[in-house]
Amino acid sequence: MKGEQPRIMLLMDTNRAYERGLLRGVLRYSRLHGPLSFWRKQHVVSGGPRRISLKMIREWRPDGIIWREGYCTLDIKSLGVPTVFAPYRAPDPQLLNVVSGDAAIGAKVVDHFLRRGFRHFAYYSHSDSLYFSRARRAAFTTGVQQAGCEVSYCCRDETPDVAAWLGAQSFPLGLMVATDDCAADCYAAAREAGLAIPQDLAIIGVGNDELICDFAIPPLSSVGMNTEHAGYEAARALIDMIEGRAPGRDIVCDACEVTERPSTSVLAVEDRVIASAIQFIRSRLGENLHVEDVVRAMPVSRRALYTRFKLAVGRSIYDEIRLAKMDYAARMLTDTDMSIAAIAEKLGYGDAKNLARVFRHAKGLPPLKYRMQYSPYR
Repeated sequence: MKGEQPRIMLLMDTNRAYERGLLRGVLRYSRLHGPLSFWRKQHVVSGGPRRISLKMIREWRPDGIIWREGYCTLDIKSLGVPTVFAPYRAPDPQLLNVVSGDAAIGAKVVDHFLRRGFRHFAYYSHSDSLYFSRARRAAFTTGVQQAGCEVSYCCRDETPDVAAWLGAQSFPLGLMVATDDCAADCYAAAREAGLAIPQDLAIIGVGNDELICDFAIPPLSSVGMNTEHAGYEAARALIDMIEGRAPGRDIVCDACEVTERPSTSVLAVEDRVIASAIQFIRSRLGENLHVEDVVRAMPVSRRALYTRFKLAVGRSIYDEIRLAKMDYAARMLTDTDMSIAAIAEKLGYGDAKNLARVFRHAKGLPPLKYRMQYSPYR
């Protein structure tokens, strides 16, 4: 294929952030290592076909295909063309798949709720037939059970009366939904059951589709996924296959941090002084905050604050500040081009080396590797 542009057919829609992210990653690969020649279905009003046929695909003669399940019902495998598959029901063992990092997604939601004091939890999904929903539920349940709590589960396919299910829960409730789309059911059910979001019911989705999240009232918190990196790797793997190299393992779309919006802007902590202390810490994440700053801001003695904080939250004020700072550092690493040294100075760690030591302990990776793995801008 030397001297020729590989012909890549992109069989996926663009009405969700997941697919758009994959396509941005494919495009970035093309700009850096291409160019690649793409075929994408045009909208009907622009002269595109209403349906795609195998005959149409063969006539375009693609060298490779990146295919999102559900976009068409054709037997793509029968074409014998190198293919990367993005499933939602189940990965195909005969193809290279793009799958979501569901264990990490579930763990991040558990951590988000536990750090806000929640002790009652639930999980909601449209259907149990989706591989990622089952995996996210399993990870969420495991994390909650390790904290000594239990999870109530509802699937719309099996329990159509979501309002009755929600109304029977214990509150305040931390609710994880399988995808951002699933949250619409729960928002409607909460209104029907007379529950307030986030005071009675705090909700976290998955996908961080900004249009969906921001249209919710109140806006929906959500775990992001590094879809652009997954799309980049999908394009690279497809070119490897086209050029006769082995495709390697399935591509994992990594979980990013939780983007917090008003649907979880609440603390399930009965002690109002401790709730105020946590809010004080969270409102000053971009500052060189110390335990003494928190002590001075609270209307109780140092000893009382230390004791009550540990009892209510399960960790010290120092640990809470450290974890909050690492969350802030993670966002700066993925959402900005601020240098690691500048982030360290802003958070009071002096230099990048000190920040790296604390960050690696909290997030499992040093800052540079974290930025390389999770930032779409690297």
